[in-house]
Amino acid sequence: MTTAIIEDHPEKIRFPLMEERVVGFLLAFMAGLMNAWTLYHAQTFATVQSGNVLQSGYRLVQGDWSAFIFAFGSVIAFGLGSALCGVLMTNRLRHGQIFTPVVLWFECIALLALAIASRLDLVDPHVVAYGVSFVAGTQGNAFHKDHGMLYGNVAVTFVVQMAFNFLAQSFFKKTGINGEPNLMWAGVFFSVLLGFAAGGAIGFYIDMRVIDHASLFLAAAIAVWLALRAKAQPKAADPTSGGTIA
Repeated sequence: MTTAIIEDHPEKIRFPLMEERVVGFLLAFMAGLMNAWTLYHAQTFATVQSGNVLQSGYRLVQGDWSAFIFAFGSVIAFGLGSALCGVLMTNRLRHGQIFTPVVLWFECIALLALAIASRLDLVDPHVVAYGVSFVAGTQGNAFHKDHGMLYGNVAVTFVVQMAFNFLAQSFFKKTGINGEPNLMWAGVFFSVLLGFAAGGAIGFYIDMRVIDHASLFLAAAIAVWLALRAKAQPKAADPTSGGTIA
């Protein structure tokens, strides 16, 4: 069952929970927190796989096999998270079920388990980083629409492109997609960038200055809040299929 966009007035469109602009901000904030942890503790990225792919090539040429395996392994972990999430979503939609709460609860439980294991020194930080990348892959595959528009909350190169694209368009034409201002669309994408950067900054700060590993605990707490919201409105939680990019 795919959630449809709900129209309560020809001039106004209401979007599902996971396409709300504040949710786009929070998902990007979570991604920033995850990257803060992996970059601080394992010197790799949890979500920005372009960086890990580049590092894989660099380490390969350098002949640093352990660093190559770690960077390449992070890419594979992210990909497996995305793939298994795709299987879950397809299966649930075929049976008329929503997938949003399941994905969010998985994120919460997995991040809590990884944070506790790391804090108690039960698992090597590199293994925890693989787990965080796996979680990031599920989030990126499940939720990639904001206000009806395709976007990325775990990798934001495309978001930078679209933010400045709509900002530039606003100088030539006030009204854009869906009859909404181009400046509004620029704001949607800039808010995602703000969330990503804020998550990274706050994650680094609390891990270094407050409580180590708190970044993952905070990301898990956000996942819980979103999961509870999704449970309260199950018929309007999943993002819609398809998307607009310009």
